[in-house]
Amino acid sequence: MHMQNCERLRNHLRTRGAGAALLSNPASITWLTGYAAPLQIGASPFEGGPPILWWRGDEATLLLSDVESGAGALTQASVRSYVGYSVDEPLACARRAVDALGDLLKPFKRLTGAVDVEMEWLPVTFWQAIQAALPSAQCRPLGETLTPLRAVKCREELDNVRAALKLCDLAHAWMSRAVAPGKSEIGLWGGMKAEIEMAVGGRVPILADLIGGPRTADEGGGPSSYILQRGDVAIFDISPRLDGYWGDSASTFFVGEPDALLARAYRAVHSSLVRGMDAIRPGARVSDIDRLMRESIRADGFPVYPHHSGHGIGCTYE
Repeated sequence: MHMQNCERLRNHLRTRGAGAALLSNPASITWLTGYAAPLQIGASPFEGGPPILWWRGDEATLLLSDVESGAGALTQASVRSYVGYSVDEPLACARRAVDALGDLLKPFKRLTGAVDVEMEWLPVTFWQAIQAALPSAQCRPLGETLTPLRAVKCREELDNVRAALKLCDLAHAWMSRAVAPGKSEIGLWGGMKAEIEMAVGGRVPILADLIGGPRTADEGGGPSSYILQRGDVAIFDISPRLDGYWGDSASTFFVGEPDALLARAYRAVHSSLVRGMDAIRPGARVSDIDRLMRESIRADGFPVYPHHSGHGIGCTYE
């Protein structure tokens, strides 16, 4: 449990006049408890829905499939589970998850007052179960009001982000050695991913742009079978997720020596990036930093880029 974040949630709900909350955004649950829902294969056929966190008073209870209950218990939150994968009966994970949610909320049938609910990630069947279980409560949308709270990281979260960024550094170092004429984008992707997962000792979800040659005129894209040619540019933008927290950084590589225009563009971008980093300090406005970086690019004689200058990271992109 991230106790500092629990206190932030407690104060937030008190300000809103809510006596309880039900969270369904995996990022919010990671932010509060440290539990990281698995993402490696996307939506699992053995999960009945997103992880759920019921917050009442000072107690947090996670609702997870039995496959994930062990990981949930490591957070020191209470855990209620339902059967996910089974060889003894037909898979009915969604129904079992709905039933388990109803059972979790049953003791609060007489609860009155406001209950804040993260609606955006909630399946309709879960919402129906909540309404049936809490007939006297005023269930209302929590909306995006947790987003500014998640933007401020506690110490444990900063450690998690730094660990994810170390994987970015590892990947960029590997790519700097591996990029060469004759290498395919998908081959580089496979080698880089293996490098990261061998270092971690397990599977790591990774978002990445890895493009070379003509496709670098676009803003990004996944790896293809394209074979790098001498004189190409290769763009590598990697976002690994470690223990529920994302890293993110990008690099541009030249396959051989760049021509004069590319070399000048690279220097302009590097200069803009350094100026932006130097301007980061407590109290700085991100809009001012963005403007500074764009003015730097313009002053070096290049059109302003269409992409953002940066963004928040943590248990989600913010």
